[in-house]
Amino acid sequence: MVDPIDLKDERYVRYADLLDQLHQQFPAAGRERIARIITAENDAITGGFLLVVPAEVATGAVEMLERETALGADGGEVVA
Repeated sequence: MVDPIDLKDERYVRYADLLDQLHQQFPAAGRERIARIITAENDAITGGFLLVVPAEVATGAVEMLERETALGADGGEVVA
């Protein structure tokens, strides 16, 4: 059983936890419908902009850009 999410003092909620909680609360809606609603609400609040990303995203982006730069400098094909 998923514990209810207390949003009173929270600024951020894990997506997976919110999805589980809402699916438990509204099982007839279905997980995919709830996921679409969460995405739509997030887009409405943030304007669709990524405001926060895990630090690992920055590390991975640097690694990809370093590889692309090295491949481009060597005349290799750059693939994203």
